[in-house]
Amino acid sequence: MRMSLLPLLIPLQLALSDAAHSQGKPAAVRPSVAPGSASPAAAAPTAAAPAVASYVAASVNGGKLPSSDKVSDKDGTQYVVEFDELVIALRPGYQFRAALRYRQTLAMKGASIGRDPIQRMTVYGRYEVHANALRFIPDPTRGGKGIQILDGTYVAGRIDVPFYYRNGQVSRKAQVVLKRDDSRF
Repeated sequence: MRMSLLPLLIPLQLALSDAAHSQGKPAAVRPSVAPGSASPAAAAPTAAAPAVASYVAASVNGGKLPSSDKVSDKDGTQYVVEFDELVIALRPGYQFRAALRYRQTLAMKGASIGRDPIQRMTVYGRYEVHANALRFIPDPTRGGKGIQILDGTYVAGRIDVPFYYRNGQVSRKAQVVLKRDDSRF
């Protein structure tokens, strides 16, 4: 059984509602608020910004991409999320473009897990820099509807970004390391 994923980037939450689950049907994905990601007042960007360039995910939770996460619920339904690629392009004027490729698969109890097609989404927004801290603020009118602010760090061509998502009914925190790659975007 296939499950569609509504556009959202970071934090990514993949979930089935209890009502839809009891009927064996997928439900809409709901974004989650990452712990500690409440939107404090934004400060003006500083001059210590990382280079305007593309940054490509080199790892998720220390492992290479593609990265996969599989869980089963108490009824035996299996949920698999595969993160294939994440690229964040920092653009002039403190703007960003984030592109995610992922696969999401659902298998009911007793069924084998297939490989659904790769899905893509792109989110645009702005970012702020404070010392080595980065804050990505999605634009809800340009792919960022329902996506929360994302806080990360920047050091010498590397961006580290934690994000939160749900796979089935299990909450997860993932740590993504992105490295500068001038051959992208």
